[in-house]
Amino acid sequence: MPKKKTHTPSSKNDFFRRLRELADEQSYISFNRIKEVAQSAKLIDSIPTLKDYLTEAVDKGTLHHAGRGWYSSLSEPVQLDQEAHTALVEAVEKAFPLLEFSAWSTTQFNPWLHHLLAQPVHFLNAPADALETIGDTLRDEGWDVAVNPADSAARKAIRPGERMVVLRPTLSRQPAPKGRQAGIEQMCVDLLVENKRCGLMDDEEAKAAIQHILRENLLQVSGMQRYADSRKLDYFESSMNRLSSLKPS
Repeated sequence: MPKKKTHTPSSKNDFFRRLRELADEQSYISFNRIKEVAQSAKLIDSIPTLKDYLTEAVDKGTLHHAGRGWYSSLSEPVQLDQEAHTALVEAVEKAFPLLEFSAWSTTQFNPWLHHLLAQPVHFLNAPADALETIGDTLRDEGWDVAVNPADSAARKAIRPGERMVVLRPTLSRQPAPKGRQAGIEQMCVDLLVENKRCGLMDDEEAKAAIQHILRENLLQVSGMQRYADSRKLDYFESSMNRLSSLKPS
């Protein structure tokens, strides 16, 4: 009868030592990458063992959940300045108290930009059938509004300024907001989508800002990838590979 494999304390210690090395080397680590390393070095005898070890690693704070199939050595979420669009949020909440919506502003990326944006463009996501009504109401209150402008018209319709707001429909795979603040995962994807449409900033600087955020902060990258895929944005497909080579700052 074959001898049943058992995991010794030394092999478990070896696994956690190698895991800490990976965490020091990479900001984000996929489950598949950890499995590959552990199996190659014969540090685990089964997937359930690996999952148990990873649960323990998260409990100890060695790694942190970064969405399905991903872990991160980073623990701090992004801190966003929400004052950038406070006036917009308050205006919409007052006019439509039951409306589900979220917002973000381009100037919220300023901490990670080389060339700071002097004037914002605000983006507000809400149900598609409510956009025209929201737009009319905001215009009556002095806002400069572009209601879901087509790609061909966006650059002419959008003029950066404190009262410039672009209304876009809420999308089914959009990451969940935090209250009225759009999630950073949505913001990173939408920044690249809207930059292509609207010319908000240099495209390479926008991508560099996103990479900077990913080096410093814990994001739910699996949800970000799904959202990017739904928007047909291939940048994040290659970016997911780069994530595994990003060293923590």
